[in-house]
Amino acid sequence: MIQIGDIVVDFRDPVQLGLALVGAILIVLIIVMLRASRNNDDPMAPVARQIAGLNDTVRTLSAGQQQLLGGLNTVSNTQSETHAKLIQTMEARLAEVQKGLTDSLHGSTVKTTRSLTELQERLKTIDKAQDNIEKLSGDVLSLQDILSNKQTRGAFGEIQLYDIVGKALPKDSYSTQATLSNGKRPDCLIHLPNPPGPIVVDAKFPLEAYEALRRAEPKSAQMLEAQRAMKTAVRTHIRAISE
Repeated sequence: MIQIGDIVVDFRDPVQLGLALVGAILIVLIIVMLRASRNNDDPMAPVARQIAGLNDTVRTLSAGQQQLLGGLNTVSNTQSETHAKLIQTMEARLAEVQKGLTDSLHGSTVKTTRSLTELQERLKTIDKAQDNIEKLSGDVLSLQDILSNKQTRGAFGEIQLYDIVGKALPKDSYSTQATLSNGKRPDCLIHLPNPPGPIVVDAKFPLEAYEALRRAEPKSAQMLEAQRAMKTAVRTHIRAISE
């Protein structure tokens, strides 16, 4: 690139390069014509020859410029097509990647939602089981409190006895707390014809002796003592019921 005054000539531009060459050739021809005119009687003859040669040169340069422009256009078109194909390929690939990511994220979201739902259901089941365990623990403690007192334990036994008899027999076939001829009042009196006649049922259980027998070590003195206490308690209850 050169600058002459305010004019800038870029030799990378084929057009400006051609014009510069034509200008240079014209200057050379003018100098040659001036020299030839000094030595020739017909000054126009060399001018005509030079002009003819100049025309040929200009035509040659013009043809070269046209070929160069055609080549540049071909390169430009090829680059444009290649660029367009590259963009289309990248867009297609990007669409595939985006679809794959979307499907993967959707699948992960569905699995996560399903897992969270199942976890919530399991937590609900665990909470419900925990509530039942707490309620059962409370019932067990209440039962222990009932069984630790003889009076409440007797009342609890009577309730269980009435429930069992009431489910097995009609209401007119038994009486509760009936007074016998000897003044005794059993928990339940079952009315049967002779024989065998009325049967007395009383809610009795040797709880203390049973617990001592259950806690005793096998084949130990404590076990023998607990067995004797159990036999004594059972005989006492049998005697009371028979009376």
